[in-house]
Amino acid sequence: MATDPLDELLELENKFYKEGYDLGVQDGTRKGQIEGRLFGLEKAFEKYTAMGRLHGRSVVWAGRMPPAASEAEFTSTTQPSLQQDVEAGKTAPDSLPQVHHNPRRLEKHLRTLYALTEPASLSTENSEDAVSDFDDRLKRAEGKIKIIERSVGEETRFDGGSTTAIATGGGSLSKGGQHGALKGDGGIEDASVLQARH
Repeated sequence: MATDPLDELLELENKFYKEGYDLGVQDGTRKGQIEGRLFGLEKAFEKYTAMGRLHGRSVVWAGRMPPAASEAEFTSTTQPSLQQDVEAGKTAPDSLPQVHHNPRRLEKHLRTLYALTEPASLSTENSEDAVSDFDDRLKRAEGKIKIIERSVGEETRFDGGSTTAIATGGGSLSKGGQHGALKGDGGIEDASVLQARH
C-alpha cells in the first residue's frame, strides 16, 4: 500500500512543534544555568553582607564594654582574634558610650555572637550541608543580636541598606512582668500605642 502524499503535510504542525520544543529546552537549559548562577551569587552576597554586618556589630559592642570587663575578661577568656578585632577598632576610645548593663552576661552573649559570625569559620562551599549550616548560624546570630540590643537598650532599623541604631533607654518590662514584652517595642502585646477613650 502506497503512502498518502498528504500525510506529511498533516504532520507538519507536530513536526514544527517538536522542533521548537527541542530548541526551547536546549536554550532554556543553557540560560537557566546562567540565571540560576547569578541568582545564587546575589543571594549569597546578601547573606554574607548580613553576616558581616552582625560581625561588625559584635566587635563594636565588645569595644564598648567597660574597661574592666573588656580588657581583663576578654583577654583571658576570649579568642585572640576577637581581642585583635576590638583593638583594631579602637581608634578613639571615648567616641562611643560604654555599655554598663550586666557586663558578665553581655560578654557571654557577645562571645557567642562573635563565634557565630567569625568570617574565618564561615564555609563558602555550595553544598546543602554548608548552606543549611550557614543559614542556621545566621538565624542564631540574629537572635543573639536581639538579645544584646534589648540588654544594651538599643534598637536597630534597616531601611534600604543603611542601618540606624536608636537608643531606647534600656527597655523596662511591661505590666505583669512578662519577659520579652518591652513597653513601646511595637510587638503584638504592646498596648502603649493605644489611647483611652474618655
